[in-house]
Amino acid sequence: MMEEKTKNKYLTKFTPIQEKFIDNYCSKYGEISATQCAINAGYARSSAHTRAAELLDWKKHPGVCLEIQERLAGLRQAWDIDKDKHLAMLTKIRDEARIKGQYGVVAKCEELRGRVTGLYIEKSMVLTKEISDDEITNKFKNIFDSPEEYIAHAAEHAKELWPDRSMKKAKKTKPK
Repeated sequence: MMEEKTKNKYLTKFTPIQEKFIDNYCSKYGEISATQCAINAGYARSSAHTRAAELLDWKKHPGVCLEIQERLAGLRQAWDIDKDKHLAMLTKIRDEARIKGQYGVVAKCEELRGRVTGLYIEKSMVLTKEISDDEITNKFKNIFDSPEEYIAHAAEHAKELWPDRSMKKAKKTKPK
């Protein structure tokens, strides 16, 4: 007899206000708080927070919790994204935007649809080349006709890099 009572405890029907809470909680999941769901279901504003916490407590209302879990599991399947759902949603958005004359949105949806199907391939390449000291020396010799021209250019460059420093100090320290 005790076993039947325990089994029935989990298979109880919900009160109308509990049913409204479950419907509201699942349909507005993530949009509004559980307290607001309790208020919308008809619980008093002053006790809605407590009622919501109780309804979501497995020990106090296992049937309500189980029903919410089952409904949310079904919603999670609908929320999962795959290529077909993604393309369908982009197509729907594109079509609605076209009706409203929002051609920028239409163009963006078409671009995104193309990316999803692989029509656009983003490619970036980084090329690196190590240059030897001899190659650098030869490049400088090709750019400057004389050592004096190179020194003059280097001095101008140094003034640009360190405008507040005196060139006399720079001449005293010779590079190694």
